[in-house]
Parts: sequence; C-alpha cells; structure tokens
Amino acid sequence: MTARTASGPLTDRAVGRSILPASAYTDQNVFDTEMREIFERRWVWAGFEHWVAEAGSSRPINVAGRPLLLIRDKKGTLRVFHNICRHRGIVLSEEPSTRGRLRCPYHFWTYDLDGSLCGTPYFDRSKASSPDEETRSQLGLLPVQHIVWAGMVLVHLGTPETSADELLAPLRERWAGIDLAGLHNTAERRYEIDANWKLVVENFLDFYHLPMVHPQVGSAAAALDVDDLVLSPEIVGACYPHGANGKATGKAAKTAVPLPLLGAVPPALRDRQDIFCVFPNALVFLEADWFQVIGFEPAAPDRTVEHMAIFVDRAADAAEYAEARASLSKVLFEVNDQDLPILAALQRGRRSLAANRNHLVPHWDQITARFQHLVADALGDSRD
Repeated sequence: MTARTASGPLTDRAVGRSILPASAYTDQNVFDTEMREIFERRWVWAGFEHWVAEAGSSRPINVAGRPLLLIRDKKGTLRVFHNICRHRGIVLSEEPSTRGRLRCPYHFWTYDLDGSLCGTPYFDRSKASSPDEETRSQLGLLPVQHIVWAGMVLVHLGTPETSADELLAPLRERWAGIDLAGLHNTAERRYEIDANWKLVVENFLDFYHLPMVHPQVGSAAAALDVDDLVLSPEIVGACYPHGANGKATGKAAKTAVPLPLLGAVPPALRDRQDIFCVFPNALVFLEADWFQVIGFEPAAPDRTVEHMAIFVDRAADAAEYAEARASLSKVLFEVNDQDLPILAALQRGRRSLAANRNHLVPHWDQITARFQHLVADALGDSRD
C-alpha cells in the first residue's frame, strides 16, 4: 500500500492516536459548531440534479439545518433559494412539487420559479392590491450560490474563499476523458444512518475493512493493491490501479454484460477505481462504466441522512442493459447495507470510557488521519 499526495508520498500528518476525541462524535455543542464552521462556510453537497429533472419542479432540501429550495424553473434553469417566504419567514415549501408557482401557506403570497414575487393578496387591505414595483423587486426569494457538477448540486451558504471550479479542478483534471455531463441516474436509495457524519466518511475511506465486511468485492490481496491519494487539501481518498480488472466475470462481477463506458475513457483509466471524499459530504466512487455518489446531511450527533445514487452513461439506459443496471445496483446497495450495522456499532463505541484511546495505524489509516485533521483544523481545534 502506497500513500501519496497528487505529486508524491505522504510524509506529514503523523498517524497514531485518533486526532478527534470521542466526544467529537457524540456532543451536541461540537455538532452545532461543525454545522456553523464547516457546513455553512464551504461548498457542500446539497442534492442531485435529477431531483428536479422537469421544468416547473421543486424540492425542499436542508444544508446545515438550514431550509433551502431546489428548483427547475420554466426555462429549465436549475436554481437554489432560501426556503422561506419574504413576508414572515415561514418555510415556503415542505414537499416536492410540480406546480408552476410557489404559494406561502400563511398569507398566500406567491412566487414564480425564478424567485420573483408574483402575488400579495390584500397587501393594502384591498382585494387586488400589490406592492409597488420597487418593493416587489426587493421581496423575491433569496438565491443561494450553487454549481451543478457530475449530477450533484453543490451550494455555499456564505462567501466562498475558493470557487467551486477551483475546488473541483483536481478531479476534473484526473477524470479528463470521463463524460460526466452524460451521466444517467439508474438507481437511488435514502438511508437513515445511526451514526455521526464523520464516521460515515471515515468508513468510506477505510479500505482495511473491505475483505472482512464486504468479501464479495474481492480478496484481501486485492484490498492491498491501493494507493492513498490527496488530490488537494479538501479531496482525499485512494485509487485501486487494477480494481476493475478481472471483475467482468466471477464472484466479484457487478454485471454479466459490460456497460457502455462513460465517454471516451482513456485506456489508462479503464481498470482503475477512484474513491474520494470531497470534504465535507460528497463521497464519490468512479469506474470507467459507472459512477456512485453518497451525499449526506448531518441530522444530529448520532444520525445522518444519506442519499446514495448510481449513475451510468446515457447509452446504458437502453433496454438491452436493463439486467446489467439492476445487477450493478444490487451489488452496490448490498455493500452499503452491510455497513449500516458497522456504523451503528462504531457510534455506540464512542460512548465507551476507553474510546479516547483509539489508535490509527500508518499502514491503513493515513487518509482517515487526513480527514480528521481537516475537521479539527476547520474547528480550530487540531491540538486538543
């Protein structure tokens, strides 16, 4: 196992005692600080583009406990707004909708899907009254900065120090030749995870457990063939250089019929598996013919809402690939299902009086240590 940055071996961030204390996974005050200092101050996963595939559709979402609204307007433009009426601040929409307009449940103010204020019944106590145009223009829904990439919607609730394009540049470069614009969602599941969000990430980045918990994905020897990678301070993970090789048949096969590749994939990428966390809450897994995303919302210190989506090339939506798509989805969901009791047990373990004596090992846990340092540094608490 080789540990590397994008340009060379990992040599700093020594591995040993767990960087984060057990209370970081159980304490409400820590959780609230994370929401404020991490999830409100960075580009974060907020949902999937296909959630509002049709023009005129909308879906409420939450980021850091803040209500937002994902919208596809009538012209097909994807928009994100703060999900509150501009009059008294009530949550505007509680359920997905395909209505052409949004109506406040309190005083029936209405908004177009571009965010503009349309109707304000009895505004001056007369039936057909409305504000003047200057007032109306100031009372539209408040937009949220966002970007759509690889089927995901990333948002920033504050003032970005780095653009989303700069954040994603290392992955764009690494995946040059992959047609991420041609992705087709083939399956999705929502999970209620009885664990802290950081354990969800750490488990995703833990390659040591694969042959023990997920024997169907390959042998222990296969798990050893992995390179830890740090593409940037906020994109960490690993690569299996030969991870997809030999999986067309046999026990580790995901599909009996090969799926179309994700575009003009260079030969050097066709056997590779890439596994990365885009800090803090986008977990991505790429092979040449499929792409998996686990995006999640931290809901409480001991609960995480996880959305797992599987993408293939648009050409793989053809009927001839139906069985292959179903087979792929079955295998990937099975792997995720196997992690649920592990995550719940990890969370219970953080209540132990001995939990602060956990020890990371250099042969397997360098990326976990990197992730924990990211959290600690974001909280200004890397030495405690």
